Amino acid sequence: MAQGISYYPLLIIAVIALIIPLIVKKIKYISIPIVVGEIIAGIIIGKSGFDLIPGSEWLNLLYNLGFAFLMFMAGLEIDFEMIRSMARTKNVKWHQHPFLIALLLFATTFTLSLFVSIGLKAIGLIPDIVIFSIILSSTSVGVVVPILKERDMLTTKYGQSVLLAALLSDLFTMLLLSSYITFKSADSMKDIAYILLFIPVFIVIWKFGNVISKLPIIEQLAHKNSQIKIRASFALLILFIIIAQLLKTEAILGAFLVGVIVSLVSDRKTSQVFHKLDAIAYGIFIPIFFIMVGVNFSFKDIVNNASSLFLLPILILAVYAVTLSPVFFLKINYSWKRSLAATTLLSSRLSLIIATGAVALKLGIISSSLNGTIILVAIVTCTLSPPIFNWLTKD
Repeated sequence: MAQGISYYPLLIIAVIALIIPLIVKKIKYISIPIVVGEIIAGIIIGKSGFDLIPGSEWLNLLYNLGFAFLMFMAGLEIDFEMIRSMARTKNVKWHQHPFLIALLLFATTFTLSLFVSIGLKAIGLIPDIVIFSIILSSTSVGVVVPILKERDMLTTKYGQSVLLAALLSDLFTMLLLSSYITFKSADSMKDIAYILLFIPVFIVIWKFGNVISKLPIIEQLAHKNSQIKIRASFALLILFIIIAQLLKTEAILGAFLVGVIVSLVSDRKTSQVFHKLDAIAYGIFIPIFFIMVGVNFSFKDIVNNASSLFLLPILILAVYAVTLSPVFFLKINYSWKRSLAATTLLSSRLSLIIATGAVALKLGIISSSLNGTIILVAIVTCTLSPPIFNWLTKD
């Protein structure tokens, strides 16, 4: 038995991760994402509450591993086959083409986010235009998919259009975040050149994975106590994290690319690897990350910083303004209520903006109080948007 290690903090986190879904499920009048419940629970037991979780190196390791799994799942959740199939849709007018509509939604949202961020930077409310453009323009597939499933809309043309818009938003903002953080953390052009090595490594492993995954022995060892595909995914995740460390950049790019590789080489319709990785990530590692986000959250930092407190309602209003503005693209094909419902649901901000805040805080781009404000934006939008969507789409 290792000496000097207390497992009580991990037990508290594990118990919270167990009971939060049960508590959230019991809340009838408002649909709260489990992740939001985990963050709020973390706030209660953390710095802003009972302060039950002391800092430790091994708990920090689990937090970082949970963060890596979150970025990995962001890549894994992107359904490239759906994107390709919808991009190839033929014999429809441009305003009925789901891929074009999704692109227009994201392009308009991001352009408006960029202008808003430039304005906020000009008056000194935010320190970085790109980071806040990502925060304002990203969405959350993790919120969109469960809500559409719950309403039996996921397989409808309307639901597929909303889902595709969320997928493209996640893909583009994730790539932008990874690229920006990568170049921001580089000390010289030489470091940037090294970082670009990710591209050939990604291509080689993707092509190699395509060949290996089709071998009969891989399928034979994919189940029971072998679970070769899960082992390979985890090994790749750690490999890319180490490569990121060697290249002196953040692990988010490597973790995201591994998720993309697994998504590209696996058949989403027949492979069980998606369900298994989903169970491991959201059953163990990702809840630790979000609970620890709440644990490290400090209301005191926000209250003591007037600009961060003032920025909170501005960011919330900006999120809804930039996402609701391109509603007229959807209005061409759907009613006003359905169009507003879709853009409202797409206004949910969760995993990616919390990840953006965590990385920006680590690199010293934003302050602890500003990161707290970003977390509150995620909590508010993910709490408000789903019930508004449900209300607007009532039959």
